[in-house]
Amino acid sequence: MNRSLRTIEITSATTLKDICEEFRNSTDDLILIDENSVIAEPHLNLLTDYPRTASAALVATQKNGNTFVRQHRIASASSESHKVSTGNRDFVGAMRLSQNQREPILNALTSASTRGAKGNALDLTLVALVRATVRVDAAEVWAAPYVRSSSEYERKLVKDQLAKINMNSVRLRMANRANDGFFSVFFLRKFSKILTWIAVRIGVTPNQITLISFAIGLYAAYQFALGDFWQILFGAILLQISIVVDCVDGELARYKRKFSKLGAWLDAITDRVKEYLVFFGLAYGAYRDGRNLWLPAIAMMTIQTYRHLSDYNFAQLMRLRMEPEFAKSVDFMAESDGIIPLERPARGRLRYWLGKIIQFPIGERWLVISVSAVIGGAAFTFTIMPILSFISIFVVFRGRYRRDKQFKDHVVDKTWLITQTDLLWKNGKIRLSREWLVPSTLRAIEVFFLVLILSWKGLISGTTFILIFAVLFHHYDNLYRALQGERKPDWLSALGLFFGGRFLIIFIAVLAGWNLLVFTWYFGILFFVIASAQWVLAHRTNKVSR
Repeated sequence: MNRSLRTIEITSATTLKDICEEFRNSTDDLILIDENSVIAEPHLNLLTDYPRTASAALVATQKNGNTFVRQHRIASASSESHKVSTGNRDFVGAMRLSQNQREPILNALTSASTRGAKGNALDLTLVALVRATVRVDAAEVWAAPYVRSSSEYERKLVKDQLAKINMNSVRLRMANRANDGFFSVFFLRKFSKILTWIAVRIGVTPNQITLISFAIGLYAAYQFALGDFWQILFGAILLQISIVVDCVDGELARYKRKFSKLGAWLDAITDRVKEYLVFFGLAYGAYRDGRNLWLPAIAMMTIQTYRHLSDYNFAQLMRLRMEPEFAKSVDFMAESDGIIPLERPARGRLRYWLGKIIQFPIGERWLVISVSAVIGGAAFTFTIMPILSFISIFVVFRGRYRRDKQFKDHVVDKTWLITQTDLLWKNGKIRLSREWLVPSTLRAIEVFFLVLILSWKGLISGTTFILIFAVLFHHYDNLYRALQGERKPDWLSALGLFFGGRFLIIFIAVLAGWNLLVFTWYFGILFFVIASAQWVLAHRTNKVSR
């Protein structure tokens, strides 16, 4: 635990004014804990040891609870004087006040302290901040018992339970994601948590684990490229080992509380590179056997890029569209928060996991790649994968269109989308109703016309695959930068020739009969090496949540 943060125990005698003065006199973040709360240290670590730019409160999932959480933020809280319209969490009785929000917190607490509301000072603090539109993140507790009760017997019971529990085991369970895909939760992470325990013992870093997974994935792609049954089988096994190891880096980061932009970027980028090089390996193995599967390999790579860009951009757009909901202040003395919850049908466990599977996440995708390659080789993989991908796209996108309509009137800043268009002239506006699809659709159009002109001249080959791979990697790079509020340096974008420039120069090259290998090397070095090196050098010391 970070011992540098001051911790204050909130008793029945503590007032809002007391908390306000303590925060005013502090220069660092402040930890507030209810005297009636018994909380495991790994749960408190969520407040003390995780990088935070805003205030945060510990909550636990609870139907009809006393707190309402939306988009991982506290949307409403309760006290003796306040009610939530609908509750989906319980406030555990611990929170962190961030000095990054110093003025709004002081203003909210100062105002609330004069209103005479009844209730526990910690509850009133949370209510005051949320109703004054001060951001308070929700930190979820699980994997260990907790209690917030005035009963000494209940508190002692939980203390006794905690005394018998190995806290390192709790930390390890909390590091193991429970909201992943079906195959990941019920298979991959059963093995990854063992490897994470070993990684903790031998002292490796999350980034080192990412690179190990990357190396295994590359060797799996190499085995696929050799083309015979036993090597494909070995490659399939290695691919599954790679994704198990890939689960470890995030678990290790959460266990050790070591987070970085570099780690997040490296994890995401290497996953894409591994997957697409597996497509390359399968196509190359088929090519050695006299079959040309470069076009379906390119198609599969493009489908996945379209899907990934759409997924990330839709999620980001939904987060931004929800911001106005958090910007609506509520009078501190109002009994009810006035929140009208979004009606979403309750899903049973079976329906929940079927929904996870239909999304076709990376665990399921790599399982299908491995099994289909062993059963029927590359041709079968490039038949079954697009079918399953299109089914997933249809089902998932249908649901997104419905959600999109609910928020069609919400106006948000779309700069992060504009930067992904990769257009030379940007007017700063996107007026399409499905704006989250714009970047991915532009990528699909770019690949379509590249393939069209190259097919016309019979130039679809492994070189073509790598060329398009480099271009798609460039767009992934733009995506991750945009989601972090950044953009590629102008000189890098200019060297990349932008959306229309790349097609124009390749079109001219094809008509003139120039060797495409030159452009493959150029864009490959520019996007894979130079752009990545620039990003890494610019972010090697920055800390963020992973």
